[in-house]
Amino acid sequence: MTPSRGSRRPSVVRLLQRAVAVGLFGLGLGEIPAHAQPSPSLMLMLRGVRSGGTSRGAVLGVVPATEIPPGSVIGEVRVVTQDIFDPDKPGEDRWPFRLANQLHRATRPRIVERQLLFRPGDVFSPELVQESARLLRANDYLYDVDIQPVLRPDGKVDVEVTTRDVWTLEGGASFSRSGGVNNTSFWTEDTNLLGTGKELSVSRIGTVDRTSNLVRFRDPNLLGSRARLTASYADNSDGGRTRFELEHPFYSLGTRWAAGLRTFRDDRIEQLYTAGKIAAGFTHRHDFLEVYGGLSPGLVAGNAQRWKLGFTWSQDIFARSPKFPKKLVPPPPDRKLAYPWIGFDSIQDRFVVERDLNRFQRAEDLNLGRQLHFVLGYSTPTFGGDGERWIVQTAASAGWKPTARQLVLAQLGGSTRWARGEDGGAEDLAAGGSLRWYARDFGDQLFYASLGADLAHRLDTEDQLLLGGDSGLRGYPLRYQAGDRRVLLTLEQRFFSDRELFHLVHLGGAAFFDAGQAWFVDSLSRRDRKLDKKFPQDRQLLKDVGLGLRLGSSRSARAAVLHLDVAYPMDADRSISRVQWLVSTSDTF
Repeated sequence: MTPSRGSRRPSVVRLLQRAVAVGLFGLGLGEIPAHAQPSPSLMLMLRGVRSGGTSRGAVLGVVPATEIPPGSVIGEVRVVTQDIFDPDKPGEDRWPFRLANQLHRATRPRIVERQLLFRPGDVFSPELVQESARLLRANDYLYDVDIQPVLRPDGKVDVEVTTRDVWTLEGGASFSRSGGVNNTSFWTEDTNLLGTGKELSVSRIGTVDRTSNLVRFRDPNLLGSRARLTASYADNSDGGRTRFELEHPFYSLGTRWAAGLRTFRDDRIEQLYTAGKIAAGFTHRHDFLEVYGGLSPGLVAGNAQRWKLGFTWSQDIFARSPKFPKKLVPPPPDRKLAYPWIGFDSIQDRFVVERDLNRFQRAEDLNLGRQLHFVLGYSTPTFGGDGERWIVQTAASAGWKPTARQLVLAQLGGSTRWARGEDGGAEDLAAGGSLRWYARDFGDQLFYASLGADLAHRLDTEDQLLLGGDSGLRGYPLRYQAGDRRVLLTLEQRFFSDRELFHLVHLGGAAFFDAGQAWFVDSLSRRDRKLDKKFPQDRQLLKDVGLGLRLGSSRSARAAVLHLDVAYPMDADRSISRVQWLVSTSDTF
């Protein structure tokens, strides 16, 4: 491969300049993961040399990739990594943008090369080129990805890979409000540390549940391999959390093997809600360890099937908390699971690339094919568990395009433990599904409808099925209703603007209607009877309407969509404000 850099090796002065740049470009919206724009068509197009281009092939004409002679061999792969702003683009040749380019360390070409699924000497495959583009678009630090094959006179095919970066060295603060509760965060992070694709972040996050001081490191290509390393440590106001993951995943549809190790420890205070109020709580320590290995024949006839074998050890320890001295809800008994398991995944390759569905001006890779997931395990005292239980997890999804301007996505999933003995049966059963419909209207604007439903049975004491301002019912307090059944309907007219304000922000808007309810069908557990008696909750179907403004950052790795919403509850009693103001950041519209 012949890399071509779009940046220079940093000097000490430039490193100091980058530190100053945090104050210029790291503050503000709290941005969304950056995903690259797709090629105009799923068909890869051949092109000849442009004036000043890097290709040495002659101009042979623009033809579809499907017309490349079978068996054509890749000659060279050239990677060009571009800066954040393009001085040749009108409006971007200004000193703040030139300064940002100078302070920014562009992604190193070899980092891009390592993620490609093809190499010089391989037989050219349009499918591998398309999947390589999807893998690159999944990186927060890349905004744009363009992969172009160039036919040479000798019959070989050169492949030019061009990427464009976003700003990744950030520091700042964010504020959000939903359900009448404020959340604040402060952070410093780089999701593309010195152009290496590694992530390092230090943050302080405040939520309704806790304040957390977090340090996290992630390397998606450990030592230049396909192995991924994630390590984090959090010092929380109600405990702490540590996490370590090392795995070689099924990183592509053609990957033949996978293996991994995951460990996790979490100390926290579990808080139980009813009618939007904290009613009870207890301490909870969760320890988790899992190892697994997997094999796959790769992509065969458009379908990838994967088998996994693993072992999981999980322990939950509960105790009373000084924060909740009253015995309204006693802590649940300790629980220990230790089980071998077998897993199966089936993924049908029917990926499409969409734009302006859930993100501003970003490519969204969606798989319309059938995807199935199943895990079956058995926990016994022989392996260290505290009883005999079957462990079951399952999920399925699929998509359809009824017309060229419509898209439907469906998902189903569930998990449970099945205990043996007199008090056996399903434990901690949770299942649900969603149906989402996207339809273009008013030109290229979008109407979005979503219907989701969930059910639960004999949930663990620390778990609740809740509905409120933080879970889609925007006109009501957070965690306002609880139950063992839940349904939520969302209708939203989305407006996208193709203009980029100040070459930094995309503007959009939404008008929405939400309707939902959480209620009990099963007999209330002793816990829920006590909570309901102390804080009676509204059992009716709740509805709200509202308007929202969306600001999407286009030049930074966090690239969030800033949501500014005002919602009006249509079924509120006197205890609820007649107007709910919501401020939040999300990676979606």
